[in-house]
Amino acid sequence: MDPQSIPGSLRDYRCFLDLFARPLPRDSRPLDRSWGGWFSPADGRVVDSQVFEAEGALWIKGAPYGMAELLPGADLARYRGYQCTQIYLSPRDYHRYHAPCSMVVESAWTQKGDLLPVDPELVRPNHRVLIQNRRVILHCRDSQNRPFALLFVGAMNVGRMCFRFDSGLGLPPLVPGSRSFQPQPQLHAGEELGHFELGSTVVVVAPPDLKLALADD
Repeated sequence: MDPQSIPGSLRDYRCFLDLFARPLPRDSRPLDRSWGGWFSPADGRVVDSQVFEAEGALWIKGAPYGMAELLPGADLARYRGYQCTQIYLSPRDYHRYHAPCSMVVESAWTQKGDLLPVDPELVRPNHRVLIQNRRVILHCRDSQNRPFALLFVGAMNVGRMCFRFDSGLGLPPLVPGSRSFQPQPQLHAGEELGHFELGSTVVVVAPPDLKLALADD
C-alpha cells in the first residue's frame, strides 16, 4: 500500500481495522455544489431501487419487505411513494458514510439481528438481510423539511456501525430501542456521518420527486 494514499503514517493505526476504516485524505472526495440535488451517502454500488407501493410494500433483490419492517418508529403514511435505494459497500470500498443533503437527525432506532453476508452475489431472497441483520435506522428531515430515512445494515464481520454525532449509537451489544435527539444534530450535505467497520449496506429512503442518477462507470 502506498503510504502517501492514507492520512499520516502506518504507525498511526493501532490495528488493521483502524486502517481499513480510515478517513480519506483531505479534498479527495470533492462534491459539485452546483449539482443542486442530493449526493450518495456512500461510495458503493447501487444494488436495487424500488418505490414503496400504496400498501407499504416493495421488493428488493427478489425479497419482499414491508414499510413497517424497514422503518420501525416511522409515521408510515409519510413514506408512501418514497424511493428506496440500496447501496452495497464491498471490502474494497471506502467505508465512511456522509449526509446526502443538508439535514437534521430526529431520532434513531436500533435493531439486533444476524450478521449474514450482504454481498449481492451471496444473498438469497429468503435471507431478507435488510431486516434480518443488525441495523440502525435514522429518521431525518432535509432543508425543505421533508422526512427521509437512512438504514445502515451490518454484515458478516461487521458488528459495529459508528456515528460521529452519537458515539454510543450502533455499538454492540445492539438491542432493540430508540432515541431522540435534543438538540437535533445538524449536518451539511457531504458531511461525514460515521463509518462501518468492514463492508456493508446503506439504504436511502428518499422523497419521491428525487430521481436516481448513476455514474457512467
